[in-house]
Amino acid sequence: MASQPKHLSAEFVLTNHLMAFQPVLWMGALLLGSGVFHLTFMVLTGADWNGPLSLRKPGLFGVSAGLTAWSIAWVMTKLHPHRRDRLIAFAMSGGLLLEVGLITVQQWRGVPSHFNRTTTFDATIEAIMLGLILLVTAGVVWLTLRSFRLPPMDGSCAIALRGGLWLLTLSSGLGIIVTILGELNLAAGKLPEVWGPAGVLKYPHGAALHAIQTLPILSWVLHKLRVSKPAWLVRAALWSQVLFLVHASWQTIHGRARFDFDWVGGAIFVAAGLLLLAPMAGVMAAPFSFAGAWRRRSS
Repeated sequence: MASQPKHLSAEFVLTNHLMAFQPVLWMGALLLGSGVFHLTFMVLTGADWNGPLSLRKPGLFGVSAGLTAWSIAWVMTKLHPHRRDRLIAFAMSGGLLLEVGLITVQQWRGVPSHFNRTTTFDATIEAIMLGLILLVTAGVVWLTLRSFRLPPMDGSCAIALRGGLWLLTLSSGLGIIVTILGELNLAAGKLPEVWGPAGVLKYPHGAALHAIQTLPILSWVLHKLRVSKPAWLVRAALWSQVLFLVHASWQTIHGRARFDFDWVGGAIFVAAGLLLLAPMAGVMAAPFSFAGAWRRRSS
């Protein structure tokens, strides 16, 4: 691949690389549009937010999968090129699109999209969704392993990329574990979404699912604001995400609701919040530092 002229901006180069994954970007946009539509429809009609038949699922799954599809394209531009990059990115985003499409079809049919094998059709849809989840998870693991060896890049971006991918891998694995535990609950005549007295099985799965978006965005903002020690601040945000995932897992394993803290779960939650204060303070203080530097240059 020919090297890019040095005078081109990083934003131009990134946009140029992303165009190679245009179908992935369009699928991500379609997923986001579907998610926003369903969430807006729920708000305007006053539809129920809770329950297995709520349109909340196609809404949240659409937004989440759309952001993930876009992140897959972005990650591909940051890794060393591979001849199968486009094919794998298309397969992963296509898997997300089809999975959310099946969830949406089931919700509009008025039947649960998960843990539903009432008819042969429903059982087939659930089996297809499980296969798609495994496909996307395999792709995430492959990208994560490739992130061990990165091209030269800003230190904060490298931390955000690796950390986000590792947390996405963990979240994907937890999603599979949640499915297995839900099946065990069903076999025991219990609700598939609850663990113990009040543990929310999906809580750990979603706790750090979107670190692959939040960490790179934080790195970009810190770079744009010229904040000092951006790598340290991104690392603090990463550990905050890790601790929040530990907190969510602790709550669920012990059969507690999200904010029904014991002293351990509460301490981990507070520690995660305190770590997050560092990058927040860095971003908020940046305009004042910039203004001070500008006044010193002007005097």
